[in-house]
Amino acid sequence: MERTLGLMGGAGPLPGLVAARARARGWRVVAFAFDGAAEMGLHADRVVPSRITEVAPVLATLAEEHVTAAVLVGRFPMPDVLRADVGGADAAARALDARAGSRADARLVGVVIATLAELGVEVLDQRLFLGDLLAPAGCWTARRPTPAEWEQVRQGLALAHRLAEAGVGQTV
Repeated sequence: MERTLGLMGGAGPLPGLVAARARARGWRVVAFAFDGAAEMGLHADRVVPSRITEVAPVLATLAEEHVTAAVLVGRFPMPDVLRADVGGADAAARALDARAGSRADARLVGVVIATLAELGVEVLDQRLFLGDLLAPAGCWTARRPTPAEWEQVRQGLALAHRLAEAGVGQTV
């Protein structure tokens, strides 16, 4: 049975790259091209122009195309999300917004993932398609950090996690 991947593509070059790599691995790719998405048409079997305020057509196409897995990739600029007119959005988009209770990116993504799961669509990790582009584990400097420097690294990471949990990381 053919595997169909729903690629939720935002801005930047990564959605096109994921589409190409997915097809090379035997996936049929249905790409949902949100504002700013480019180059997916060269690599996807079908491209569906999409808007964050029009979720119903995306959900219908997922079912129509028998999408079993999805990947969210590319930039979805928060100013666009925050400025989106919920009053002019379709019922499915309003329901997602209400269910999230906030337009904080983590809350919205969590609701999108839960909604996809309810439809039987598994959200895949981008690393499945982009993992070879990540830097390998290990020391990247000419010398290893000293114990005091490692302590500073741990403190910085702890602070970064607290800022992310508070939703103010990009503000800082």
